[in-house]
Amino acid sequence: MSDKSPLFSSSVELLAHSIELFAQGNERKYKFVILHLANAIELIFKDRLIDKGVSIYENNSNRTITVWAVFTELGKVNIKIPERPVIELLIDDRNTIQHRFGFPNTATVFYYLEQVIAFFKRFLFDEYGVDIAEVLKLYVSENDLALFGLSEKPKEKDIYESLDDLFRLSPESAIVKAFNLVESKFLALMPEINDDNKSSFRPIWQSRPFSRLLEDLVSRNFLTPETASKFYSFRDVRNRSAHHPTPFDDELPNKEMLAETFKIAKEFISGLDKAIESGYYSAKETDKDTSSQQVST
Repeated sequence: MSDKSPLFSSSVELLAHSIELFAQGNERKYKFVILHLANAIELIFKDRLIDKGVSIYENNSNRTITVWAVFTELGKVNIKIPERPVIELLIDDRNTIQHRFGFPNTATVFYYLEQVIAFFKRFLFDEYGVDIAEVLKLYVSENDLALFGLSEKPKEKDIYESLDDLFRLSPESAIVKAFNLVESKFLALMPEINDDNKSSFRPIWQSRPFSRLLEDLVSRNFLTPETASKFYSFRDVRNRSAHHPTPFDDELPNKEMLAETFKIAKEFISGLDKAIESGYYSAKETDKDTSSQQVST
């Protein structure tokens, strides 16, 4: 398994260049991010097939196999790609951009960057024993890596600085990322919300204990009443930021709304971090403890 081969190096360089292009904030270059990401994935797949002794050429010709054939060949050598649905979507968008005129919006580009980086993080570790952050830092600045949580800065500083940097590039992307962080922190505080809803796949805020959790966090001074009351407006702006692809959509949040929502997002992150660090236990567990004490009495 070679992480020094030409295909491996070219793949990582394309990924690194994608990050650099995004960090420049020039929307007219974002289509090249999509092109680079798709090509980076195809190259790393073909490099892995070569490592497995599989030819990447079509019938002894000078043309390499298509990405669809690559998926088939990877399956034959027992390499599973759980990220395949997202990769297929990326490749389809790449083909559209490559053959027609078009410019992807910032939120879409950031989504693909996050997904592809997550794929590379898993794939390089599983298949090559390589840490993607260690590889990318040879090509990409620490500030740019921090946008995707790959920096070596202290964790808290990294989160807030990277969110601020991302907000300057794309307020919508920053809010989507902040919401994902907030959701993960709620699950860390009260994982039984997720356990109770696995069969129905309901979001945590649709679960019965969620309102009580918010109230409990307010009563313990981890969140202010004002911040807690704005959770659903935060979620609404997040959804509108994530699902409206054109800047001409009348329902796209305006700059003032995005700035206010981003402020609320950071208040949630700060409060939930404090709750986690304090060893907070959920209201559901509190009720159990109280019931036990009443029975024993």
